Amino acid sequence: MGVSPIWVKNMDEKKEIRTRILAARDALSEEERSKKSRIIIDKVMRHTSYQDSDILLAYMDFRGEVMTKALLEDAWRLGKAVYVPRVEKRQMEFYQIHSLSDLADGRWGIKEPRKGCAPLEVLRGRKPRILAVVPGVAFDRRGNRIGYGGGYYDRYFAKYPDIFRIALSYSMQIVPEIEAEKTDVTMDLIITEKEG
Repeated sequence: MGVSPIWVKNMDEKKEIRTRILAARDALSEEERSKKSRIIIDKVMRHTSYQDSDILLAYMDFRGEVMTKALLEDAWRLGKAVYVPRVEKRQMEFYQIHSLSDLADGRWGIKEPRKGCAPLEVLRGRKPRILAVVPGVAFDRRGNRIGYGGGYYDRYFAKYPDIFRIALSYSMQIVPEIEAEKTDVTMDLIITEKEG
């Protein structure tokens, strides 16, 4: 299922693209999501930014996003430290998990690290070997992203611009152009089942 090309240039158009892309993504069958996710995650695992990283920042997939469980399990197998986000008030921070049992239902039903998980402490001014895999609703090939409207990832990566950012996306989430706002943080790479 494809989405017709849309040029995203203002907030109303961003709302429209969110609605259309999310509906199209929701329409993917579980089998399609699983198959496409496997291809995307295999590409991430082969990428040097993943192979060279010591720390993986990952999201817990929700509502049809590219599935990340296999990536987390591979990172643990390789001895990488794995962190996932938790939102408190208007801030998102990453906390270390050692297994899926360190997660609990959080805000909006998204799995989050339990209280007591150690927070990630990023030292500014150095190039940490950290890779972040990032969800979103839509992306363009320049690395611009439309998220869910909360700005959590933009605010987080504005604080830590040295973290390498890979967006995980189905090819039907790619649009021709997204007009970035001043507060938007671009992705370093976008990986879909067809590209990246």
